[in-house]
Amino acid sequence: MYQGEHFINVQNKKALDVHGGKDEEGRQVIVWGKHGGANQRWKVVYKDKAGDIAATGLNKEFGFHVNRAFYFVSRLPMHRLVEAKGNNNISLMRWAKNRKAQQWKFDPVAKVIRNNYWTNYVMGIPSNGNANDLKIQGTITSRHWQMFRW
Repeated sequence: MYQGEHFINVQNKKALDVHGGKDEEGRQVIVWGKHGGANQRWKVVYKDKAGDIAATGLNKEFGFHVNRAFYFVSRLPMHRLVEAKGNNNISLMRWAKNRKAQQWKFDPVAKVIRNNYWTNYVMGIPSNGNANDLKIQGTITSRHWQMFRW
């Protein structure tokens, strides 16, 4: 049975995770060892609602459409989104119309996920991938992500 996508950091194999598994507004989004829990399951929803994912523009290695704005939607009951807060921290928030800090794009050249508001920054793990914090910054080394269907 399909339960959602998992996003795994290529460098350290940690998964995108809602901290503590609590479905709360403003809850920190971190990385953690993959365990398959509901707090590590996501759905990618493209902003343009172009229907099912087509092969055109899809980067098969990483699983994302190229330069197409999308949302990370939690599979927890409230279906909150991943939002970049204050150009550094990443939190779980309710959907807000046209809030660019909730939108993300896959950059096929650098092979990174960029925030649609903080466009010079990428999603990644500080401390060479040794931390559990998830940030958007310009100098992160553990910044490559792959999507896996579970």
